[in-house]
Amino acid sequence: MGKKIKKTSVKQETTKTIAPKDSIKTKLICLIAALVAVPLIIAIIISYNSSTSKAKQDALDLLKSNTTIVETEFKQIIEKNASMLQAFATSPSTIAFLETYGTEGQAVPDAAMLAQMDGLNEYMNDGNKSIILTFASGDQVLRTDRKELANISDREYFSQALATGTTAVSDVVVSKSAGNRIMIICVPIYNEAHSKIIGTIHRSYDLNVLHDFLAAHISDGFIADTKGMMVAHAQFEITPEDEYDLSGYEFMTSSDSSGLITSSFDGNLTYMSWAKEPISGYYVAVSQQDKEIMAHAIKAALTVVVIGVILLVIGIIIAVYVATSFTKPIVAVTNTVTLLADGRFKKIEGYTNRKDEFGEIVRSTNSVIDKLESIVSAIKTSASTVTKSSEDLADMANQIAATTDTVANAVQEIATGAVQQAEEIQEAAENVGKITDAVGGVQHSTDNVESLAGKMKEASQASSKSLIDLKDSSSDMTEKIEEIARTISATQSAVANINDRVEGISGIASQTNLLSLNASIEAARAGEAGKGFAVVAEEIRKLADDSDSMAQAIRVEMDELLKQAEAAVAAANLVKQGNLEQQEAIGGTLESVNGMLEDIDGTVVGIRDIAGGASTCVTSNDVVSDAMSSLSAISEENAASSETTGASVQELSATVSNLANSADDLKDIAQKLNEEMLFFKDDSIALNETD
Repeated sequence: MGKKIKKTSVKQETTKTIAPKDSIKTKLICLIAALVAVPLIIAIIISYNSSTSKAKQDALDLLKSNTTIVETEFKQIIEKNASMLQAFATSPSTIAFLETYGTEGQAVPDAAMLAQMDGLNEYMNDGNKSIILTFASGDQVLRTDRKELANISDREYFSQALATGTTAVSDVVVSKSAGNRIMIICVPIYNEAHSKIIGTIHRSYDLNVLHDFLAAHISDGFIADTKGMMVAHAQFEITPEDEYDLSGYEFMTSSDSSGLITSSFDGNLTYMSWAKEPISGYYVAVSQQDKEIMAHAIKAALTVVVIGVILLVIGIIIAVYVATSFTKPIVAVTNTVTLLADGRFKKIEGYTNRKDEFGEIVRSTNSVIDKLESIVSAIKTSASTVTKSSEDLADMANQIAATTDTVANAVQEIATGAVQQAEEIQEAAENVGKITDAVGGVQHSTDNVESLAGKMKEASQASSKSLIDLKDSSSDMTEKIEEIARTISATQSAVANINDRVEGISGIASQTNLLSLNASIEAARAGEAGKGFAVVAEEIRKLADDSDSMAQAIRVEMDELLKQAEAAVAAANLVKQGNLEQQEAIGGTLESVNGMLEDIDGTVVGIRDIAGGASTCVTSNDVVSDAMSSLSAISEENAASSETTGASVQELSATVSNLANSADDLKDIAQKLNEEMLFFKDDSIALNETD
């Protein structure tokens, strides 16, 4: 039977036995997605609640601020009219006119006084044209609207100005002459000695102008007089026939100068901020429905939700990318190791240019594959050589056995006749020469086999050392992964400290915002003198809001960095676990190579035994040669020489039997080595035994 090597294609396949739910990639994606989604969802919920609450509070604060602004603007209208009337009341010409009116020595003509009063209307330029000069008796003296004069002694505002000697502002009044709704600002006029009141100067203010004033500043709100009657509303004009009684509202009975009222209008929850104007005693109120406030709040919160969903999708995409980049090299290494366990050598394609630990694993695995493939190829070649040498040795042993049989027959023939002694001795000498050549060949073959076995042992030892180095490299990589995990943990601590600093910035921004609001209110109360300071306060408030927004953005970025650091620590632990499993697989391969070393040691021992048998053959051959020389020299001693030759031939026969047995043992060892080497396969060549 012979052996042939036949080329066949070997299809390399790897069967996936890991279910998707048990895959590291699936678990890693789910873990990273959970690490991103859970805090993000919690943050969205908290942000939604806090943003709606903050937006509502900001709206209420803005409502109060608008009330303060409107009240301040209304106060400026009252003050401007009162200041103008007080300047006219203290004018010497006005005092002289009243004191000398109707006498021959009247100091100022009526026309001149009316001209001065018309000038006041032009100065105010607010659409109101009615300024009336009145005696202390209530009789009107001059009117800028040139309408009929009347007595106003029964008017409350007139009595109040005379009684208090200060500026008085009436409640809502319907003009007797014009029939429109007005507010009257009345200022007393003292004599030159300032000892008594000699008259009043008052100006009628059309309340429809206040409607335009409110509509320009607010979307919903009103002004009410001291008795609770609505003076003007931002959304509609009030006619003399309309009466809106607000005397039942809380602000009418409150001792405070401002406040916030919650009420229900047409089934809608409404917030009303009010403030009392100190000169007139009027109430300024600004309203806003809860659904309007919450609409803005919900819109802002939904923006946060949309951003959160976008961030969640981005996080999942990153999770898939990271998990894929981690698992692809691991799958490639697993496939290669699986093929190696089946005796196939296939290097990993790709990932060798990566600079991380995965690239190092791939490069180390490819290096091991190269070394093992080279070692196994050398062992296969040596096994083939051993097989051929053992077959040659067996043939030589059979030839020697045949020769010894011939020598035995020759000795028997020598014993039967002396005539054929010389010829038989010559033939024996020739056969002994052949034995010498055959034994020399056996010694040479055994030396070659012993040398090849030594090379096989050295190659196996080199393979064992490479596996040990790979195992040490895997241990070093585990330590590096642990060092990376510690570094990422330190990064997490730093991010937490930054978050604490961001909380401090947010607190400072809130305090600055509150101080800015207080400054705006104080600036509003200061009137014209505080307008510049109000602008500065508003800019400070914007800067505070910007600082708070920036702090919130930094907090979001730090939270994201913290999540990514936690995900990196988890991924490093998974890589570490995979590396430990690889170390266990390398340990199993190392045990297989050590077992191969023991088999090679046994082969070396068998070859040394064959070499010893060959040496014995050489010694026996020398004895036979000496015997032939003796037969040739001393023919008389044929019988004794025949006996000696017979003994030598028997010894040679035993030696040849031992040599044949050793050759058979060597052949069995070579066949066993070939069978073990069949475990290792080539990508394109397979060894098949044929007849």
